[in-house]
Amino acid sequence: MQIDPAALSRTDSASSPAKSAATNTTTAVKSSRALISVPRLDLEHSYTDLKATIGDKWAEYKEATALFLLGHYNQNEYASRVDPILCADPKTEHLHNNFVCAIIGNLTRDLPDHGVANWVSANDKPSMMSKPVSGDAAEQRLKTEVMQLPPRDRRRIKAIPERDPNDITPNELEEYHLAKQIKLPSQVPASAGGLNKTNWELEIRKRYAQPLAAETGEFPDAESIHARMVPMCYEESLPSGAGMPCAEFMAIATETFVKDVLSAVFSRTRSNGPSGTINGMMMRNYREQLEREELAFTRGEIVKDTATGLLPVEAREASTRRTLGVRDLRLTLELGGAVLGHMPLIIDQIMGGYLEDELETEKQDRLENGVSEIPEIKAAEDEMDLDDDFDDSFSDWEGCTAVDRNQLGSLLDECLSMAA
Repeated sequence: MQIDPAALSRTDSASSPAKSAATNTTTAVKSSRALISVPRLDLEHSYTDLKATIGDKWAEYKEATALFLLGHYNQNEYASRVDPILCADPKTEHLHNNFVCAIIGNLTRDLPDHGVANWVSANDKPSMMSKPVSGDAAEQRLKTEVMQLPPRDRRRIKAIPERDPNDITPNELEEYHLAKQIKLPSQVPASAGGLNKTNWELEIRKRYAQPLAAETGEFPDAESIHARMVPMCYEESLPSGAGMPCAEFMAIATETFVKDVLSAVFSRTRSNGPSGTINGMMMRNYREQLEREELAFTRGEIVKDTATGLLPVEAREASTRRTLGVRDLRLTLELGGAVLGHMPLIIDQIMGGYLEDELETEKQDRLENGVSEIPEIKAAEDEMDLDDDFDDSFSDWEGCTAVDRNQLGSLLDECLSMAA
């Protein structure tokens, strides 16, 4: 079968004009729609009339309007600055409204020409026109700021050596900042034999299982302090923060602190202490006897106690000296609170607590004074008979008569009526 090439060409030639015509029509419609232009409103007359009307306050009006459009002023702040200028004359306010409405109307019209309009006064034009800069804007701005510095400062900045990007050694400020940060240690899988979260929680709970020194009645040693410090370090994310040397140091510091407190209490509340006591008060008789026994010990006439190493007068005074109590601690704090100044809770507990046997004595007195006999009330006795007892109570008033008792009763009635 043979196909006539002419028939094929005729068919194409017949269909192509229709397609081209439709395409041209669509393009013409689109181009006609795209070429529709809306001219901009002329702001020259509104601008010149408003500026001439405002006069000397044009700079203030322009500054307030610019800050309001940039968002630095709200409506109330803008009105507080512009109302004294515009509301003084209705004509000025009308020109201002026309000028603002024209600016808003130009937002939906053709784009303005590049640059500042030729009818804008020289004072309102920006001092520096922004020029297109090549390269990074931040780098260009930094270069401009550096060029504004004095030559001496620029040479000093150039003399600073650049930091090697491969050097990761932090400076002193970074080291100090990093040292203050608490970081969780890296979690090691349980299969690798490391600690996981469950083990951390168990270690933290051991802190509350340790008995307190107040419960055991024993002075804390290095082992007990270390057993308490380890859970605290785990709780603060410091797995290697507690060692035995640290616990030994804390034990020595605790012992020194307790000795200082006891020395202050003894020096303020005790007298006739052993020889060599710092700031110890001594009675005259005790001092003289102590000096005689020291001379006798030097000559070998007497010997000291082998257990305590005290002279006879010192041992006799120590045997009669009473133990420390809350009364001594309270007296020490009343003389000066610097002993436990950094422990306000303990100070309040000492100053507001009971003394030795004070609570028991108070309870005993309350029981003894609280027991009273209940008077028997006769069945035939009337409660209103108390008035007669009141009258009989004045029988011991020498020189008192019935008239005096009536006057006193009326005076008491007036007082009770005023109180009511």
